Amino acid sequence: MKKLFIVLLAAFVFVIVNPTKSEAIRFDGAEVHKDQTGKMTFTKDIKIYKKNEDGTFDSLVVKRNNYFKTYEIEKYDGKTFYQMGPYRVQATNLVVFKEIPMKIRASFYANVTYININRNSGEYGKLFTEWRDTSITDMNGDQMLRYCRDTGNGLKCEKHYPGSDMKVLDTKFKKAGVRYEVTEESEAKTYPLEGSKTEKAMPKGSIVYSVSDSINAFLCVKEDLEANDDQCTWLPIGILKPIY
Repeated sequence: MKKLFIVLLAAFVFVIVNPTKSEAIRFDGAEVHKDQTGKMTFTKDIKIYKKNEDGTFDSLVVKRNNYFKTYEIEKYDGKTFYQMGPYRVQATNLVVFKEIPMKIRASFYANVTYININRNSGEYGKLFTEWRDTSITDMNGDQMLRYCRDTGNGLKCEKHYPGSDMKVLDTKFKKAGVRYEVTEESEAKTYPLEGSKTEKAMPKGSIVYSVSDSINAFLCVKEDLEANDDQCTWLPIGILKPIY
């Protein structure tokens, strides 16, 4: 009996120290990683480039039919670019991109938020959140975001947005009413996206108050906490120093 107890104890310790790895999320025969937007291959061997901080370029030859993970997507001037690690690739007839469905991309987050990253759409930076009646649908095999809002007289559903126009993120809820000092000159943005519209310049030493939401390393803030409206602007969390 004593020997059996020792064996069971050893097995218990092994399970605690070496827990079973949770099942990976897979799509199209490959594991999907957090923040991954899709996978890409090329119709022939081509050379791609990355720009270094000193202005020089490094190149890499990629082989046809080899798959590569993509993370960021940029759309502007009628063009689409995919970020493949440090390399940036423009969409052409040499590139075959397969988008990971938004439902899979969203499964990594507790409080899912979508941000429109298509600069050609006229709605760059627009926010959509799952807890405000946003839904994902499949139209002709394409993943689309369908946004609905409560008008007081029922739900009004706006147009559909392609999944490749959406950056999928998590909303983190911070304590509201916390006072912050802006530690360096910055720009208060309309949306939590670096390239979104600037609402106003924010001088170093300005005082702001948290509203609650933190998205994409930005915090939703107000200069006047007593202001009787739901509007806020977004500042990078890294330049905000809490004042207690």
